[in-house]
Amino acid sequence: MTIIEITGSMLRAARNLAGLSQQEIADRARISRPCLTTWENSSSSVPSANARALGRVVSVLENEGVVFLAGGATLQSRPPLPPITAHSEARP
Repeated sequence: MTIIEITGSMLRAARNLAGLSQQEIADRARISRPCLTTWENSSSSVPSANARALGRVVSVLENEGVVFLAGGATLQSRPPLPPITAHSEARP
């Protein structure tokens, strides 16, 4: 397993890639929005954060398709879902 140091700038970039607001991330990760703002404002430093809380933020972003890389973040492309047809619908 590779461990990436996630900086405040990376968090901000990842959030923007995911198209989420600070409040949406904070709500999903169960942290306060001011806490996330402080972390994002830590710029190129690793935020002074509780590891579990930061892990929840990272999980939220990864669930949106964000992939953290050394020095940055990218959005993973997702294949389109197949269309639902009458033959693929489950019947009771």
